[in-house]
Amino acid sequence: MKLIHLDAIKVAPDRQRKHFDAAKLHEFADGIAQRGLLHPIILRVVGEDYYLVAGERRFRAAVDMAALGIPFKHDGEVVRSGFIPYTLLSDLDPLAAEEAELDENIQRESLTWQERAAAHARLSTLRAKQASLKGELPPTVAAISVEVRGSSEGVNQETTRRELIVARHLDNPLIKAAKTVDEAFKILRKEETADKNRQLGASVGRAFTAEMHRALNEDSLDWMRGAAAGQFDCILTDPPYGMGADEFGDSGGLAAGAHGYEDSADNFKSILATLAPQSFRLAKEQAHLYCFCDIDWFTTMRDEFTAAGWRVFRTPLIWYKKAGMRAPWPEWGPQRKYETILYAVKGKRPVLRMAPDVLDFGPDSNLGHAAQKPVALYQELLSRTCLPGNTVGDFFMGSGPIFPAAHALKVIATGIEMDTASYGIACKRIQNLSVDRELDLEMGL
Repeated sequence: MKLIHLDAIKVAPDRQRKHFDAAKLHEFADGIAQRGLLHPIILRVVGEDYYLVAGERRFRAAVDMAALGIPFKHDGEVVRSGFIPYTLLSDLDPLAAEEAELDENIQRESLTWQERAAAHARLSTLRAKQASLKGELPPTVAAISVEVRGSSEGVNQETTRRELIVARHLDNPLIKAAKTVDEAFKILRKEETADKNRQLGASVGRAFTAEMHRALNEDSLDWMRGAAAGQFDCILTDPPYGMGADEFGDSGGLAAGAHGYEDSADNFKSILATLAPQSFRLAKEQAHLYCFCDIDWFTTMRDEFTAAGWRVFRTPLIWYKKAGMRAPWPEWGPQRKYETILYAVKGKRPVLRMAPDVLDFGPDSNLGHAAQKPVALYQELLSRTCLPGNTVGDFFMGSGPIFPAAHALKVIATGIEMDTASYGIACKRIQNLSVDRELDLEMGL
C-alpha cells in the first residue's frame, strides 16, 4: 500500500467541481470509517509535484477525518493519520488509466463544449468496453448523464444525448464552429436531412417517369369513398368554392368551358361532407393538406376538417394574385387580388422548410379552365411537404397543374377530374412531361 501525506497533494485550480455538499461529504466519510477506503486516489507526477487526477471526494473526506482524528482502513490495514493510499496514473492498466484521465478532464472548468462533448463520448465508449469485459449491457444515456451531470432528469439527459451524437461529427467544420452543443445538434440534423433528401432524390430519379402519375376521369366523391386508405403524403386540391363562380362568365373567353361545374352553396356542402373525412382517411399517418377555398367558407371548412381528425392551421394561407382582374363590385371596387388556402396536418409531419403564409405567384397561360392555378404555386406548396418518391392526391385536379408541379419534385401525383375537357388537358400535361423527358435524353441532359 503506497501512502502519501495529504498536504503533498495538489488540486489543479481549473477543476470544474468546486462546491461539495458538506452533509453528503460527512456521510461519505462515515462510510469510509465504517467500511474502509475501497479505492485509492489516483495521482499524476508533474516534476516533483503530485496532482490529483481522480478521487477528489475521497481526498476531501480523508482531510476531514484526519482533522477530526478519525481512523480508516484500506485493504484491511489502518492508514496512518494524515496520509491516504494512492496509485500513480502511470501504474494503471490501459482502461483504468483512460478512466482516470477522463475523470480529470471532465472535471476541468475550462473545457469548451466541444472538448466536453468529446470527453463524455469517450467516457461512454469506455463504460461500454468495461461492461463488455464483465458480460454486461453497455450503459444507457441516462447512466452517462448521471455520471457526468449528477442527474438524468430533463435537460441533463437530453444535453448528454446531444453531446454523444455531436461528438461523432466534430471533424465537420460547421459542427465544430457552432457556439453551443444545441446549435451544433441543429446544424447536424439539418445536414443529415439534406443528405438523406439528396440520396433519396438520386435513387428515385433513376426510376422516376411521367407514367408513374395517374389521371382519372371519375366523380371524385365516388372515387374517394372507394379508394384504399393511407395513400398520400400530401393532399393538394382545389374544390368548387360554393360562391356561384359558375355564373361569373367564361373567364374573359380564355377558358372554353368556363366553370363547367355547379358552384352552389349546397353543392359545396355536399362536397365538404365527403372531402373532409375521406381526405383524412386517404392520407398517410403523417401528412399535410392544402385546400383552396373561399374566405366565406374558411371557418366552416376549418371546423369540418378538424372534426375529421386534421389539425388545421388557425388562419388561411394567402395566394396573392398580382394580375387578378376580378372585381365583385365593378362600379365601386376593389379588385380581388387574393385567394385563401386551408392548411392542415395529420400526425406530426414536419415541414421541410419554414415558409411564409403569403404566396406571390402570377398566372400561367390559360389552357382552358376558368379556375386554373399556376404550376409554380403548386410546386411551392409541395416543396414544403414532399420528398422525392412521396405521393400527392388532387381530387379536383381541373386542368392538372398538379402533374408538372409534382414531376419537377419527383413526387408521384394522382389527379381526379369528372369534367372530360379538363381531364383531357391534364392528360396532355402528362404527355408533355414524357415528351420533355425524351428530348432531354436525346440532348444528353
